[in-house]
Amino acid sequence: MENYYANALKAGQKYYRNQVATGKYPYLPALEDMLPSGKLVAGGELGLTNVPAEFIIGTKTSARSRNFAGNFMPIAAPGSEFASKWNALCNTHVEEGIRDPVLLYEYMNRFYAEEGNKRVSVLK
Repeated sequence: MENYYANALKAGQKYYRNQVATGKYPYLPALEDMLPSGKLVAGGELGLTNVPAEFIIGTKTSARSRNFAGNFMPIAAPGSEFASKWNALCNTHVEEGIRDPVLLYEYMNRFYAEEGNKRVSVLK
């Protein structure tokens, strides 16, 4: 099994450094941080549908955002539990494909992951 995490981490760190150097926010945007408190309104459920990966731009909660650079690449330490899970998921994706759907919220024609942030990261 290959360690794909090292390449993804390098891409995440590069993005992070570039964002910090230009005074921009380096993490994934969190939908809950963009909306006034309590204004996250539940809409209708769309069921399973295909969403282009480039339209998934953030996460629903800020708790998840600090493990990823703003390009969905991981930035957690290589020996962390997060890194192990990310790499295992990537290996599974290469060998079998990812079958589980991702739970997304749409806001202004862009999507934010509530469940499946690592899956989105691996796919990107």
